[in-house]
Amino acid sequence: MIKRNYYLYTFMTSLKSKTINGIFWSLLQNIGGKGIQFIVMLLLARLLTPEAFGLIGMLMIFIQVSQALIIAGFNQALIQKKDTDEEDYSSVFWVNLGVSVLIYVILFFAAPYIATFYDQPVLTELVRALSLVFVINAFSYVQEARLSKEMRFKTLTIISIPSTVIGGVASIVIAIMGFGVWSIIALQLITRFAYAIQIWFYSRWMPLLTYNGGKVKKLFSFGSNLMVSTIIHTVYKNVYLVVIGKFFPLSALGYYQNANNLVIIPSSTISGALAKVTFPAFSSIQDDDKRLKEGFKKIIQQVLFWICPAFVLAAVMAVPLFRFVFTEKWLPAVPYFRILCITGVIYPLSTYNLAIVNVKGRSDLFLKLEIIKKAIVIVGLIIIIPFGIYPLLIFQAVSTILMYVFNSYYSGKFIQYPTLNQLKDIMPILLLNAIVGVIVFCFDYNFAALSDILRLFVGLGIGGGLYWMGAKFFKFEPYLEFVHIIKPKRIK
Repeated sequence: MIKRNYYLYTFMTSLKSKTINGIFWSLLQNIGGKGIQFIVMLLLARLLTPEAFGLIGMLMIFIQVSQALIIAGFNQALIQKKDTDEEDYSSVFWVNLGVSVLIYVILFFAAPYIATFYDQPVLTELVRALSLVFVINAFSYVQEARLSKEMRFKTLTIISIPSTVIGGVASIVIAIMGFGVWSIIALQLITRFAYAIQIWFYSRWMPLLTYNGGKVKKLFSFGSNLMVSTIIHTVYKNVYLVVIGKFFPLSALGYYQNANNLVIIPSSTISGALAKVTFPAFSSIQDDDKRLKEGFKKIIQQVLFWICPAFVLAAVMAVPLFRFVFTEKWLPAVPYFRILCITGVIYPLSTYNLAIVNVKGRSDLFLKLEIIKKAIVIVGLIIIIPFGIYPLLIFQAVSTILMYVFNSYYSGKFIQYPTLNQLKDIMPILLLNAIVGVIVFCFDYNFAALSDILRLFVGLGIGGGLYWMGAKFFKFEPYLEFVHIIKPKRIK
């Protein structure tokens, strides 16, 4: 018994160490890589017109749906499977490569019809160029899954950040040279090409010249549900871009695209970094509901603790923020951004609740949930379109909240952590942010005559200081955990 407990303790200690180390490097990869990408997009926004971003926004649904078809849920299936071998990895690699080439050919010939749909002839060449990213990405999907399964997030960080820098510098140079929207295309292609080359070098893995249809079928039985649900979610996520691009001016789509990027990038960066680590970590304890619940609670509290004040303060200070960062031409995007900040706060909560469903191996339920939710939202969206773009954005924010309630209801059943209990655990964070947001708004309203940089410096400083003091005074759990991590150990 003692020996058994010793091995159990050793395993748990090792898992905890790998998870913490993985979170650090995954956060560094996402925050560093996405941070650089974010800076690049800010610079491109200053150099390019809203219409250029609008053109790219029109293509996102085709690009992201195609990517979901290529991956087909295989990455998560490889990670979730306990006894993955070389034949599994190699078979998936050849499937990904074959499908990526097929998708590229389809989009190449479909490009003129996409351009006709939006009445933008330039989209024909843009689609054909941007679609090359599928073939490039096919050379890195399996390697990335292997490294994630092994929790080698340090290696992924070493690969990701230089790739983003290379692509970012190249795209800025191309924008300065006056190539407009093509600089955004170049950003995607060059970044992913640099990433694919490096991941082959660092992973030290080569696919075998073999294909096992039986193993692919078995992996696909898990991944297919994720693929379909991902496609449904992607269509839902991009349906606003399609609607705005089809029924509103191109500039309006550009404003929406940039405001949405400003929300999605930081929100998905933090939640995505943690999801990369928590999915394999939670999968290893998928049968222990008590530990799953405790880990899940800590994750959503910690994520919300950092994301919520960022969005609240950014929404309050949106006017000086947009004018200082993007210049005056982007001020019409401020109302879009303020409404979308609500989705930025709720998005990670909804994502992690769905992750619990996957951890439990219920990709079938995951798919059913996606179909029901998105069908309801799309019907509502069709009804809202005639009322204009602002009701459309408000509907997006409200539907995001409803999606969270829906997801948490089902995930809560798996780990005995219902929606009301989740809200109870995060409500103090939400209330403190609401109070801080009102205080900062009152300050900024009365000192609007100050320069933008001074308004930002003082407003964000006051808001950040009040939030930190409030978290310390009320002894928020995420605050105490963070302080405990960074607090230096006393040397006895």
